[in-house]
Amino acid sequence: GRIQTGSYTNRDGQKVYTTDVVIEEQEFAESKRAAGEQAENAGYSDAGDGFMNIPDDVDGELPFM
Repeated sequence: GRIQTGSYTNRDGQKVYTTDVVIEEQEFAESKRAAGEQAENAGYSDAGDGFMNIPDDVDGELPFM
């Protein structure tokens, strides 16, 4: 993508400057539901407070979602 700047004069005669992000290619991450199902299958669970319960036997691998 790219950054595009511009300007225009509004109805009150004031000059307004704009900055736009023009996206040429976009990718979406998996849904929260799919990520949750993947975490459940790995043994991780949501603690309900925004943190995850991580079992002690994860062998140094942490779930980054």
